[in-house]
Amino acid sequence: MGYKEVKVQGRGGSKGPMISIRKSGTIGINSEALNKYFKDEHTHAKMYHDEPNDKLGIRPLTEDEKDELDNVLTLTRSNSGGSVAPTSFLKTEGLKPRVTTQYEPFEDSLNGNITLISIDLMDEIGTYGSPDEDDQEDTAEQDEQEEAVEAEQ
Repeated sequence: MGYKEVKVQGRGGSKGPMISIRKSGTIGINSEALNKYFKDEHTHAKMYHDEPNDKLGIRPLTEDEKDELDNVLTLTRSNSGGSVAPTSFLKTEGLKPRVTTQYEPFEDSLNGNITLISIDLMDEIGTYGSPDEDDQEDTAEQDEQEEAVEAEQ
């Protein structure tokens, strides 16, 4: 029997649009999700949590819209995608995972008239990394490493 090609998960192909809740407490948005759901003029975001239905929503905001709302986060963009950092919210709500957890985003609505980019917290599509042995906070360098992995997926 000859050699057979081995496919390595997470390398050499995309899983499609993906949003990750990182163990550092940031939310990563891969480039496919960023391009599909966030316009260039979206510079900020607001987070929503539907606790009874285990969903987390991100509302993309423009510069003008962000001035009208409280608790707005900056949407940071890079070559590999984007991110927001609702760290204290994720910790307080018990949503900060021990390992980076990936989800498939979908459009949803708030009160029928506000578009949210949502993830179903009960429907993960994968994980990355391993739990830390100690309780030290993750660093920006670890976020960059996770962004690079997300970009490859």
